[in-house]
Amino acid sequence: MRGIAGLAALALGLAPGIAAWAEPLPFGVEPFIHHRDPPFFRALDDAERARAELGHEVLNTHWVPAGTPHAERRDGVGPLFNVDSCDECHNEAAHGRGPMGDGLAPFALEIHLAEPPVPRTETRCDPVYGCVFNPVALRGVRPEGQVVIHYREIVGRYSDGSRWTLRAPSYDLVDLGYGPLAPQTIIEPRLAPAIFGDGLLEAVPISAIVGGAPGTTGSTGAQQPLGLPAWQWRHGARVLGRFGWQGSAVSIRDQTTRAFAHEMGLTSSVITRDDCTAAETACLEQPNGGSPEVSDTLLDAAVDFQSWLAVPASPQAPAGGGGEGRALFVELGCAACHRPQLPVELRAANGDLIRHTIEPYTDLRLHDLGMALADRNVAGVKVQTRWRTAPLWGLGYRLKRESSPTFLHDGRARSVAEAILWHGGEARGAQRRFERLQASQRQALLLWLGTL
Repeated sequence: MRGIAGLAALALGLAPGIAAWAEPLPFGVEPFIHHRDPPFFRALDDAERARAELGHEVLNTHWVPAGTPHAERRDGVGPLFNVDSCDECHNEAAHGRGPMGDGLAPFALEIHLAEPPVPRTETRCDPVYGCVFNPVALRGVRPEGQVVIHYREIVGRYSDGSRWTLRAPSYDLVDLGYGPLAPQTIIEPRLAPAIFGDGLLEAVPISAIVGGAPGTTGSTGAQQPLGLPAWQWRHGARVLGRFGWQGSAVSIRDQTTRAFAHEMGLTSSVITRDDCTAAETACLEQPNGGSPEVSDTLLDAAVDFQSWLAVPASPQAPAGGGGEGRALFVELGCAACHRPQLPVELRAANGDLIRHTIEPYTDLRLHDLGMALADRNVAGVKVQTRWRTAPLWGLGYRLKRESSPTFLHDGRARSVAEAILWHGGEARGAQRRFERLQASQRQALLLWLGTL
């Protein structure tokens, strides 16, 4: 697939000799010439390509209510849901767009509802509204309500006197259809993340996440990894989470079936119930689209498609090689959590183990980024919140393709610089060093980040 770099350059109107893809690309990274036809990080045989094409179709399918004539295998959406298609939030596997300003939350920004964590148990949800707040419902069923966002402006200055502004969101759940939420329920706004390269992240050995990462030097002089592994409980066993803003999903299949059930109201053989609760009787009385509504054939294809997706190559090469920006990234301390490289272990068709190195700029661990980014419960009390280090690969593709990209878990940041300024907690030192940079240094760093 590397041989198409010159054609890709021509497609973008660039001379092949200066295309960002003229240099060897990291493993798993491919040029995305047509965003509606995303490439895979390895060659697929005929059977695999057929499954991938079916999986692509599943993610683009608009599901319809149970009983819709001629629906074939795409009925069963709802009765309570957020969207009727994966593509509504993950536009061709891309990052969801956050709010542009005050008003109703966009569909790509979901409100997860969780009770305070209890050790050695799986995540529990609001007893009335379930795991995800659903603003859409089928006819005859009342929606759970609406989400209204308000922003408060925060103003500050860099050390060189340049002005910056941030917007701090608040979330109101209004027009509640089934009474109040439990006071202890935590309101978790979560923007749909990109799913590019998820199969590669799934192939990172646990040992590379749990230990061996760069970090701070402890009293013994040994390097101690920053943050914590995202351990989750599934059926009484502890497993490592590596997907989602808080590492709450342990695999692509786990992430996909949760989205089907909680955001689209579609059951699978993995999660056999949608997000209707005992309090939502009209929801429970609606017919279903089969048991399960997403067949194993469609589910397997959707998982395979995501597992093989490549990471988009940046449309632009670093100016001057990006040496200054890359050096600043390390000097500021960003690379301690946004690890440039991770190992992966993949199985060949004959069963042989193949090892590669990827460049995702994440450690797949959880970090405390300060109370400014913390979630709140219904009573308005902030709760300590840890975040999985967001992968930075594909950032240049986002910045080139999206006219108004938003960043962080709820899309509050309107630029990469704003996202950095929101970092606190474990990243507070790096954030302060970023604030002290001169304008030319900030520009060099941000330009380099735009080439990832």
